[in-house]
Amino acid sequence: MTQPTMCFSVDTVKLSKYKNNFLKSSVGIDAIQAGELSGEERLFMALLDSNLLNSNIIAAQQQIIRAGEEFDEAFIITNGEVQLSRGDKSFRLGPGSVLGLAEGMVGLPSRYSISTLTSLQVKVIPFYKVDTIVHQLPSELRSILATIIKRNLAPK
Repeated sequence: MTQPTMCFSVDTVKLSKYKNNFLKSSVGIDAIQAGELSGEERLFMALLDSNLLNSNIIAAQQQIIRAGEEFDEAFIITNGEVQLSRGDKSFRLGPGSVLGLAEGMVGLPSRYSISTLTSLQVKVIPFYKVDTIVHQLPSELRSILATIIKRNLAPK
């Protein structure tokens, strides 16, 4: 049986050489200015250092969500891999991937069933924290945000 295609993952081997708070250091700033880190890698490094999000571990071979269910919270994968599947479509996501944030922000169910392939380390994004921030935005901006998310999640 062939392994499903990896659709997204940051290069954790490359990033492992950097220390905590790397982005705030002079070496980190130099690396950013030299273009050594992609936007996804910078965001991943910043989220790893964030104390605003709790970390959690999910065992291998666990179902995270079934297609049609709503997310209770979103996750950022910091280590490990998941498999997303729907019908005969299947693919993998690795570190740096975000699960359920867009769907949870607009109350849409997951289009995919998601299971862990390996032990998974995640940062947990509670929706109440997202709601607190989003509700501070002007109503017009909230509407635009909801429209963009729904468009991106529309069936293709």
